[in-house]
Amino acid sequence: MEIQAFQHADSIWTWPSSKSGKLSLWLPYFDRVEPARTREKDCFRFVYKGGEVSIPLKRVEFIMLYGASGYLPVEFLDRLSVYRIPLMIHRRNMPSPYLFFPDTGADPRDVLSQQILYRANQIRSVYIAKTLIAARFRSMEYLIPVADSVYQKLARYRSVDEIRRLEAEVTARYWGAFYTRLDLDEEVIRRDRSHPVNKALDAASYFVSGLILRWVLFHKLSPEHGYLHVQTSYPSLVFDLIEPYRYLFEQAVLEAHPQGGLTEGDWLTAKSIGYLKETLEEPAYVPITRQTVRKKNLLHGGVMALRAYLIGDMARLVIPVEGKKQGGRPVKVSFRMPGGLKE
Repeated sequence: MEIQAFQHADSIWTWPSSKSGKLSLWLPYFDRVEPARTREKDCFRFVYKGGEVSIPLKRVEFIMLYGASGYLPVEFLDRLSVYRIPLMIHRRNMPSPYLFFPDTGADPRDVLSQQILYRANQIRSVYIAKTLIAARFRSMEYLIPVADSVYQKLARYRSVDEIRRLEAEVTARYWGAFYTRLDLDEEVIRRDRSHPVNKALDAASYFVSGLILRWVLFHKLSPEHGYLHVQTSYPSLVFDLIEPYRYLFEQAVLEAHPQGGLTEGDWLTAKSIGYLKETLEEPAYVPITRQTVRKKNLLHGGVMALRAYLIGDMARLVIPVEGKKQGGRPVKVSFRMPGGLKE
């Protein structure tokens, strides 16, 4: 792979996702893509504002084009399908990104049918939504206390609407504490989507959602059929599965925000993404599988957990999250996350 010129301040270039060397690409203000002048098979040259990158598709896992204004040849899209590479195109004035899904082939376990059946079953769909939101609440406890009574109330609920109302109440407290930590006026900032903090949060969210989308497609799930987010007009399942892990990029924005306030040259988005990438490479211990993995593997583990529950390999949905080593009988899970680290 060859990278020329400089990195754009609001962009991600490449990010290794595994020891095999595969990369996720986020290219800012995309202009064009064309076959690279090289003997290497299916090597393409991407040109964007600030530079260019040439890379063979066999080394790519996911591509996001941010602020794209150029063109995409059909030949290139055909090759993405061959290599099963998802493509996301997003601009700031778009309510949701374009998503190109490759054909991932047949699944002998038919997880897709189970996903739809569980979604139509109110008891099961509400259970999945509650499990995801409970994990989200626990992830907020680094910043706000969440009382036991909140979890008890969540356990009693029998509809997604009730769950979402409770989520809104707790999340409002969380964002109040979040913006207070940054010495910002929550009432002003929450309404201003052009504020650097909100732009950094949005950019980091799209980065993480792109990684989850990769694994959703890999495991033959439908991105548009979620349980907590129920609309099928966007990848709702991806935004379901991001809930337990939002803290990863929210904490990155907190860390990147300078003390004393922002100045014009602070490039908060670029710094937040930089911290996020570093965070995702850090090791974390996962109690339910008794593994130490890099934090980016938690995103894959969440998809694996849902798949195991849908196909009946597990009687309960158990979300893999980081924690401390503890004694006692381990939780019975039917999967282990790839990329385990030696301790």
